[in-house]
Amino acid sequence: MLRYLLLILCLSATFTVNAQEPTEEQVSPCGTPNGISPWLKAYKANQTPIFSERSEDTLWVALQVHLVGRDNGVGRYPYDKAFEAFCRLNLDFAPAKIQFYLKDSFNLINNTEWYSHTTIPQGINMMLSNNVDGALNTYFVSDPAGNCGYNLPYAGVAIKHTCAGAAAHTWAHEVGHALALPHPFIGWEGKTYNYATPTPTLVTYDYTYFHDSLETQVPAPLDTALVELVNGSNCAIAADLICDTKPDYLSYRWNCNTQQMSSVKQKDPLGVDFYSDGSLFMSYADDACQTRFSPEEIQIMRANLMTEKAEWVAPSVLESPTVGVAQAIEPILDQPVPFTGTILKWSSVPNATYYVVQASRFASYVLKELDILTTDTSALTGPLVLNKTYFWRVKAYNSWHSCVDFNENASFLTVPTTSVYTPDWEGWRCYPSLMVAGQPLQLEIPESWRGQTAIARIFDTSGRLVWEEYLTMHSPIMRLELHNEAWQTGLYHFVLTSKRGVKRQPLFIH
Repeated sequence: MLRYLLLILCLSATFTVNAQEPTEEQVSPCGTPNGISPWLKAYKANQTPIFSERSEDTLWVALQVHLVGRDNGVGRYPYDKAFEAFCRLNLDFAPAKIQFYLKDSFNLINNTEWYSHTTIPQGINMMLSNNVDGALNTYFVSDPAGNCGYNLPYAGVAIKHTCAGAAAHTWAHEVGHALALPHPFIGWEGKTYNYATPTPTLVTYDYTYFHDSLETQVPAPLDTALVELVNGSNCAIAADLICDTKPDYLSYRWNCNTQQMSSVKQKDPLGVDFYSDGSLFMSYADDACQTRFSPEEIQIMRANLMTEKAEWVAPSVLESPTVGVAQAIEPILDQPVPFTGTILKWSSVPNATYYVVQASRFASYVLKELDILTTDTSALTGPLVLNKTYFWRVKAYNSWHSCVDFNENASFLTVPTTSVYTPDWEGWRCYPSLMVAGQPLQLEIPESWRGQTAIARIFDTSGRLVWEEYLTMHSPIMRLELHNEAWQTGLYHFVLTSKRGVKRQPLFIH
């Protein structure tokens, strides 16, 4: 049944595959050309703009991200990198007033065959087995059939790990395809020719990228594209049918100059010289060249979302709440912890729904002993290496906003269980515990703590950090100015942390 379904999909004239190659690796580009979707042909033939009550709104589009690993779960795209790619995607689409949100948390798939698949039909199987309805499904894999990425209409997008990230535009390129945009060089995929001579008026191409990978004797479907002229006289019926994406016959990865144009000079069928525009996300220019969708491309994508892909769009405009930086609470400042494992705790961040937590013996995090995604404000490390300094950090996200930073590194030292120091807190106190706004806090410390450094922090009941000060405890009694005149009446938690331990005390402002 699956083979029969794949064959039907492959022979459908409406089924095209679009791909983009990476920046630094020898990965194939699209390989064979994509076609013009029936929806785009109808939209262009109609020539009637699609308006609605939401024509000027930001369109919030549901996204389901699938992180594919091997059978044993190894090799999966890191959570923080996936969020960085998500940030880049929304930045790329911001001028179009299109923004994406995570419909559900990341879906984790363990399947070696899908993780590194060599044929598009394997990718079809992956998507039809895991797609979530009502969302644009994206799969991060190690190898998407030898491409940097591809889009399967009515199925989903696959992205290669090394072609994603904070500075890559492959995801934007493939989402452009999912929203009905073709390459500007339709018909030229895989072709070589003499750039010094005029091109033909027509080019013929195979629009099923994966046709040869199937066990079928059916000839490859062919289509014909008019070659676009520099003077624009045939722009509405040639190549990608889009007039503000100028002629482009380059179907391989290419570098641009400082004006974002190709170094290769081409000739159109009339012999007019031109250079390709590398600023377009839908071109094959390097990531460093690409910066935009054209105005007409934007109009097409928005129209496609308001008609054919309307089920992906949220019924109302969503806001993107501010997400701040989480603060490490403990352990910090090389605090000793048992090597059998410890609990990492951090402050909650307003409107955050996810936290990525990482721990490593290296400040660069080149190797990670802990790398998890959680909705909580604490995490258990599990067993650690004895007598080692560990660094740990947290990054807060929500379903709309992922352009955030990690907090500064916190650190702890692993020691034998019997060596964990329990400080003598005799003589320690802070007062008054019942305060009025504007009143300072008095901190009294034991003599054994004199000369040590510590961090004094105050959190509200939601875990939000409201005050912080780094201290050198040079005197037995210190006056802490809280500047709390604007704080709301209620309960707060005072936390004093040093290498020797953590002390907490409730405070109440009335």
